[in-house]
Order: sequence, then C-alpha cells, then structure tokens
Amino acid sequence: MKKNRLVISTGLALFSMFFGSGNLVFPLVVGKTSQGHFNLGALGIFLTGVLVPFLGVLAMCLFNGCTKTFFGRMGRPAVFWFPLIALSLMGPFGVLARCITVAHAAFKLLVPGTSLWVFSIASCLAIFCCTIQKSRIVPILGTILTPILLVALACIAIFGLSSTNLPPPIDAEAWGSFKNGIFQGYQTMDLLAAFFFSVFVIRHLREKQEGQKTALLPVFFKASLIGAGLLSVIYYVLVLLGAMYATELAQILPEDMLAYVAQRSIGPLAAPIVCCAVVFACLTTSIVLASLFADFLKKEIAKEKISNWAALTITLIITLFISTLEFSGIARILGPILEVIYPALIVLTVLSILHKLWGWTSLRTPIFIAFILKLASPWLARL
Repeated sequence: MKKNRLVISTGLALFSMFFGSGNLVFPLVVGKTSQGHFNLGALGIFLTGVLVPFLGVLAMCLFNGCTKTFFGRMGRPAVFWFPLIALSLMGPFGVLARCITVAHAAFKLLVPGTSLWVFSIASCLAIFCCTIQKSRIVPILGTILTPILLVALACIAIFGLSSTNLPPPIDAEAWGSFKNGIFQGYQTMDLLAAFFFSVFVIRHLREKQEGQKTALLPVFFKASLIGAGLLSVIYYVLVLLGAMYATELAQILPEDMLAYVAQRSIGPLAAPIVCCAVVFACLTTSIVLASLFADFLKKEIAKEKISNWAALTITLIITLFISTLEFSGIARILGPILEVIYPALIVLTVLSILHKLWGWTSLRTPIFIAFILKLASPWLARL
C-alpha cells in the first residue's frame, strides 16, 4: 500500500471511530444553547471533543498501543479496573447503547412507528455481523462507511446553512457558551475512546508497514491530523446549524435535532439523507465499541474460557436492554460521571505524553488533585 493512501485511509478510520452518536448530537446542543456565541461554544467543544481525544491518541502511540503499560503507571489495580469501567461506559452500559437510540430516531424518518425494541434487535444483529471479522474493521471504516457518512453530512450542511441566518450574540452569555461547549465535549467520551480505539489503528499500521516501528509515529501523526481536521469542520458546521435553528429546536429532543434541521432545510429529501448519515455514523462507532468490550470480556474477565462469538453475543444482549432507556435516560447516567472524571483523565493524558517525551515522573498525585478539585468545584464556586 502506498504511504499516502495508508495515511488517508487511517485518518478516515480515526475520524469514523470518534464520530458516533454523541458527535451528531452534542455540537447541535452547543449551538442551540450558545445565545449567539457559537464561536466560543465551538471553541469549547474543539478543546475537549477534538484536541483532548487526539492527545489521547498521541499518548497511546507513544506507549505503542499497550494499554496495560499506560494504565499500569497508576498502579497494578488500574490495569484491570480502569479498562473495565471505561469500556463499560463506552460499551454496552453507555455509548454503544446510545448509538442505537440515536440511529433509531433517524430510522423512524424512513419507517415511522418502528419500535425501539425491534430496531435495537436488528442493530445488534448488524453490529455482530460487522464485528465478528475484526481484521476487516479498519478497512471497512476507512474505505466504505466513512465516505458515505461524509457525503450525507455534506448534503445536510449545504442545505441547512443556506436556509436561515445566524442569531446575534447576547453579551452576558459568552462565558456560559464556552463552558457548555467544554461540557458537551466531555459527553462525547472521545478521550476514553482514544485510549482503546488507537489500538486498532496501530495494529493496522504495523501490518501494512511490516513492523517498521520507526515509520509508525509520522504516519500516525499525519493520519491524526486528517481525522481531527474532519472532526473539527463537522463539529463547527453542526454548532452553526444548532445556533441558526435554536428557537425551533427548543422543544426538540436532542436525538431528533439533526432530523428536524434536515427536514426543515431539505424537505422531502431529508429522510433518506438523515437516516444514512446518522445510521452510518452510529454503526462505525458501534463496531469498534462492541469489539473492544467483547475482547476485554473474553480475555480479562472470562480468561479465554469463552469464544469470540459468545463474548460478542453477551455484549450485544446487554446493549439491547440498556438501549431501551433511550437517549435521555442514558445521558442522565453518563453526564455526572463524565463531568467528575474527565479533568483527571486529561491530566493523565498530558502527563503520560510528558513522561515519554521529557521523562516526567509524577502522575498519581496530580491526578488525585484534579479529581478532588472537580468534586469540590460546586462548593468552591459558592465561596
């Protein structure tokens, strides 16, 4: 494979892995609540939804994709418990189930009245079929699903941005818009994803480069720029759309916002375009999340006593039942957890990079301080 093609396909795969259900929803929420300060809101979500996750990708690349070494710096128990908690939140108990609820909201545009139960069962079967062949995950994401997703999103953006005007800013809300952008970036959970998603990409690069470790980092860095660039552009477009249609979106459920904007701007053509964009965005992320949790279940929990298909089946059965809580129910569970742990995760990421590049050794104390300060922040704000 030519080097440029490898960079491009890997960059598209990174983008598609990160761009899932929440990434279609939370930028719209940022725009809707920005009170005209959409640029500040976008900056906030860029920091926590793009920059921080790709710092996580860089950290894992410096650790050669070895999660045990990365988490082991926090102590031996962290090698098991941190991945278990993180993969559970990203997998069947959180983001994986959330992907299905968002895809369901879009699918109802094509087939109104489709129950969540029926759609969840069909989605889990589709995810199973795509995930059982793990060696094909990166090629499928990078060369097939991502281009379809980008074309569909481009159609929504072109029609949506030309249909109305941006609102004037309200001065008093500027700082609040920036903070909300940061919080909504937490909700994407892409930093957690970066710790594990990068394993697929590093493995893919090693196979294509036949173990040339010295060439891994430059290719990975260039691919990350492509992925981060695409993610930033689409986030900004979605923030603008949320700001433009803020008044009309006031009473719309988060998972239905993109569908509403598309219907409002495109009309009868909206149903297949929105359905295509959302379903493929959710599918690309679901494939990776299901594979990651199933692998951990088989290797670390079951100690290789169950097969790949059995671990994947258990993962998707849990996902099926959690998805019935719907998007809002899942968000109520994840939101408070993420707001507390994310600052500590950012500290872990930055200090891990400093450790590899310049030999920084202190880790557990700064992480503990970041965690305590976040827990105490509501009380400190009242002083």
